[in-house]
Amino acid sequence: MTTRRTALALSAAVTTVLTLSACGGEDGKAADDRKPARAASSSPAESKRPSAAASPTGPATPAELLPLYRITYGMSSSPMCSHVAWDDPGCGEDLTAAGELAGAMAESIERDFPDGEYTEVEKSADHVVKAVNTVRKLGCYDMGSTPPKTDSAKLRELCPSLGTIASLAWLNFESNVTLP
Repeated sequence: MTTRRTALALSAAVTTVLTLSACGGEDGKAADDRKPARAASSSPAESKRPSAAASPTGPATPAELLPLYRITYGMSSSPMCSHVAWDDPGCGEDLTAAGELAGAMAESIERDFPDGEYTEVEKSADHVVKAVNTVRKLGCYDMGSTPPKTDSAKLRELCPSLGTIASLAWLNFESNVTLP
């Protein structure tokens, strides 16, 4: 029974990875051929947060803020880590930026829209943060501050699946932000 569950889970993960890798980049390149456009920064996430001055109609909406946050966190595209090694630092940088951006957006929404107008966006942002933190805790994609405690053979199998989950969480967040 356990072997069957493992086979089903592995099949689902492979299908998801193949689906994501077929999406490619905005310029026609495969997602893995893209280079992160983010410059390294040693400043804390709070100092990077864009200011969203209230307009005459109220605070900026998540859809209005996302382009500013993308620039601030250096995200020119969605984080896609399929077909990269479990310890690839570029994927770790992409996922870190996605988690920081989503966390900052969730804080902004909670502060500026306390009546729950953008609850789905806030929830999906929290899912991104949690997924990225899970990847970080395991030490995947060179994200951990200490070497991973889990056997590298297990991480070779586990990290791509967790990276895919984080990438899917990001795509869901992005969809929720851009929906009217």
